[in-house]
Amino acid sequence: MTSPGEDRVAAKVEELDRLIAELQMRRRALLEAGPATVVAPAPPKKEAAEAKAPAKVERPLQVRAQTSVPARAKNALEMTLDSLPWKSFKKKEGEWAFLRDREGRLIDELQSEKEFVDRTRKEGQVVVGKYRYQVSEDKFLNRYFAGA
Repeated sequence: MTSPGEDRVAAKVEELDRLIAELQMRRRALLEAGPATVVAPAPPKKEAAEAKAPAKVERPLQVRAQTSVPARAKNALEMTLDSLPWKSFKKKEGEWAFLRDREGRLIDELQSEKEFVDRTRKEGQVVVGKYRYQVSEDKFLNRYFAGA
């Protein structure tokens, strides 16, 4: 059983994860649009500005470091994997996303990447871009930072 304070912190962390994912999708869209498109950054949402910093500082620092790296061309697989709704592990580094839906089928985003899923299941882990991916329990796709 968790305390109300822990629930509140968990809710804030989840909201920040959602905002980070939204910003990453905007960034990808801008990068795909090309350098000729100049768009002013959207003003920050009031909720995000008023949110207190989470107790764990490592994650926001990591995000800032990722966004300051010069963009490089990503392949379709890398873009697909980045578009998944990743969730941070609570007690260890890394992230997870569902591999299959409730009926046991690959989630829609991974339908076009069956070869990657099969290879990851067969080899145990596969590095794509800056992440190392692995399948757990044949239900989840896990990813861990592997370096640049």
